[in-house]
Amino acid sequence: MNADPTTAQATRRLRKWATISALLMVPVTILAGLLAVTGEGGRCLTHGGCGSNPDWLYQGSLVVVGIAWVTALCVPRKAVGVRAYVIQLAAQATFLMAVVTTYA
Repeated sequence: MNADPTTAQATRRLRKWATISALLMVPVTILAGLLAVTGEGGRCLTHGGCGSNPDWLYQGSLVVVGIAWVTALCVPRKAVGVRAYVIQLAAQATFLMAVVTTYA
């Protein structure tokens, strides 16, 4: 049986947005780091004492982003793909908040 064309189109659109948000992770991380360093929080680089987040927070959120992205790309069911995309966005936000709070 063929899938409903609207469902196939929605799944393609979901895969496209999941890939776009995953690829934009690098420039957004650089921008967030620059904004954090150029603000008042940048003084910690010259005077020491920057806040430290545990490494597992960065690594864990990036692993969750990767797994959710692959799930959104590979799973044919739209409902599962949408949930994976939401988890991907939440993990990306967690990673970016960790980057910003390191220099705050």
